[in-house]
Amino acid sequence: MPAAAAEEIVVLSEHLTRGPVDLKQGGQFIEPLCHLIPSMIAQQVANDSFEDEPPFNFAYVAETDKPYRPWYPSGSVHLPQYSRDTQNPFNGKKSLKIALAEKRCRAGISQDGFALRQGVSYKLRLHIRGEGNVPVRAWLHGDGGTVAGPVELGRAGASWAPAEGRLVATRTLDHATLTIDFEGPGALWLDRVYLIGDDAVLGLWRPDVVEALERLNPGVIRWGGSTIVAYDWLPSIGPWDRRVPFTTCWGGLEPNFVGLEEFVQLCRAVGAEPLLCIRWGADKAEEAAAQVEYLNGAPDTKWGKLRAENGRREPYHVKYWQIGNEVGGKEYDDSFAAIARAMKAVDPSIRILASFGTGETLARSEGLADYLCPHHYGCHALAAMAADFANHRAIIDRDAKGRPVRLAVTEWNTTAGDWGLKRGMLQTLSNALACSRYQNLMHRHADLVEMSMRSNLVDSFGSGIIVTGAGWLYLAPTYYSQQMYQQAAGAFPLKIERGPNQAWPEQQPDTSAVLSPDGRTLRLFAVNSTDKPLTVTFRLKGFRGGVRTAGAVVLKDRQGPLSPEGMNSRDDPVRIAPAARSVEAAGSAFTVVFDPFSLTRLDLGL
Repeated sequence: MPAAAAEEIVVLSEHLTRGPVDLKQGGQFIEPLCHLIPSMIAQQVANDSFEDEPPFNFAYVAETDKPYRPWYPSGSVHLPQYSRDTQNPFNGKKSLKIALAEKRCRAGISQDGFALRQGVSYKLRLHIRGEGNVPVRAWLHGDGGTVAGPVELGRAGASWAPAEGRLVATRTLDHATLTIDFEGPGALWLDRVYLIGDDAVLGLWRPDVVEALERLNPGVIRWGGSTIVAYDWLPSIGPWDRRVPFTTCWGGLEPNFVGLEEFVQLCRAVGAEPLLCIRWGADKAEEAAAQVEYLNGAPDTKWGKLRAENGRREPYHVKYWQIGNEVGGKEYDDSFAAIARAMKAVDPSIRILASFGTGETLARSEGLADYLCPHHYGCHALAAMAADFANHRAIIDRDAKGRPVRLAVTEWNTTAGDWGLKRGMLQTLSNALACSRYQNLMHRHADLVEMSMRSNLVDSFGSGIIVTGAGWLYLAPTYYSQQMYQQAAGAFPLKIERGPNQAWPEQQPDTSAVLSPDGRTLRLFAVNSTDKPLTVTFRLKGFRGGVRTAGAVVLKDRQGPLSPEGMNSRDDPVRIAPAARSVEAAGSAFTVVFDPFSLTRLDLGL
């Protein structure tokens, strides 16, 4: 398809904003939400505590949103009796009981769907009790043979006791089966079963997920969301064995392996700042202060001592704390200062983020609010987003009294809903292009918008930019666009002049220019959301020298520009992925053709 006549865009050396683009503009967001956290961790057992699992309250592809991995009877299943026992469970409300009266006969339970890697040792841990001093064992098997074990787990006595075994995989298999059984006569109770490979990062996280997150270089990761309204942080600390699974407003059952400490440790491992959103209530000042002290307090304080007893003596020094999620109104404004005061009394160095609030939140914060925090779902409506930035800037100018209050867009995406199959839009190239235009908008407001967190990182009914399954992972197009924009961190947005043929935000391609602090690297971002190639002649104005070296990275659909609705998949994980491209550019003027439905980043050495 021939390119249209060239449009001229002038890039001026003059800074558009007082400050540079912050690395935290590329922040990410996770929360306890249905299958989100289980899809990130290396703990592979489903329904590890044998509890009743509520259905999910929302859906994307309802048939596959939650992998179907039930426990089922195995061995001599016609002989034993199976039941979920509510009497004296070890964890939660129920344990699994298997009663087997026959001698020298074995029966147990199995679960499918385990991803194993040859040579990796997997730690199996569970709690058992029994009648008849029965011997217990476990092994992993699949494709007609044993993969690891069997390993003897000891005999089950009258009281609950931990049992552990090491299972070393002799081959790689993505759909192995775990079996736990015992020999009768007698009875066996099982509870809180988990299996984690020694290759897990920090003993918990999937290494491929951590690697993908680290490559994003997100700057900040937020813990929070809708679940925070009813989230009690205390049951999320301490030994995993005793943490009880819980449900949230999203439905499903959270296994509770990831709490405040595991989240903070993950952030530190990938070089990002943690941002903790705490639940709000007018009576929550003491609870909020306790959370700050648990993570940041010295080991001789009340809550710091508990942290030390749980295995971490040194404070975490978590800097960013948000009071509430998507709450606001008079009661919130009335209580904000008291909660913030209690938190800063514990650690004066922390930075506090408000929630939605009202136009009076900042004025009534007694100088304790460091950030205002809108949520921008519908980020493709650029004019509305720009108007909201302008509104918040006016509030800060009016009420900050000279304090450096800034914006943190703590959740954003093109949609927060569109449930059912329509939610698949979040996995498309079209979504990546819309999110890229919003990134350009944030560049233009870099002195206002310090941080933002695209929602959501993994799974989350299709909004996750990291998509996982048993033994596999692929990345959504928006992952790659986010990754490309992180190269703007630390650079100063520049002024751009273009002709009056199109009013913003209808301009195509949508462009942003940023210059490194040393003035040697100019990066131009161009989003072509049309079905036609667009030709642009760039002219540099006010620069001491021209372009010396040039390269490009282009995100587009390998299958062609017919539609922007293409997605990546397990079978074609890089259908839409960035690729390097050579560019002929030199001096102070050069012409570039931008492919249909593409994001291009030009990297120019000056």
